[in-house]
Amino acid sequence: MAVNSAQYFVEPALAMLTVGLLMVMARWASTPLRALPRGVVLGHDFGLLVPVAVVDTPAEVSRARAALRTRGIRSTWAMAMTPLHIDAAGNILSRPRQRRHVLVFGADAARAARALATPPGGLSSQT
Repeated sequence: MAVNSAQYFVEPALAMLTVGLLMVMARWASTPLRALPRGVVLGHDFGLLVPVAVVDTPAEVSRARAALRTRGIRSTWAMAMTPLHIDAAGNILSRPRQRRHVLVFGADAARAARALATPPGGLSSQT
């Protein structure tokens, strides 16, 4: 079987072109169609739960959840990672740290925010 010398160049070039085209299509398919609203972070979808507070220590989580529990609001918590902030010159402005989201159901979010804004032992206008 006689093989043309052009085959040695054409077939690998077609294979590389196909792989490159597949990479471009995969990149295009994985980009979001619209910009995310300010404050929305990818990977923090809690389903029916919404974050009402972000705190640093487990003790703060316990205090926030206790304040919500006294008002009859069910809550839980999840880890939140703050991003690394770097300025244009490459200087690190803030390092990542692990924080905690206090989460409640969406229907209780407004009431929970008011409960957490009320100082401990203070009088609340609503229960």
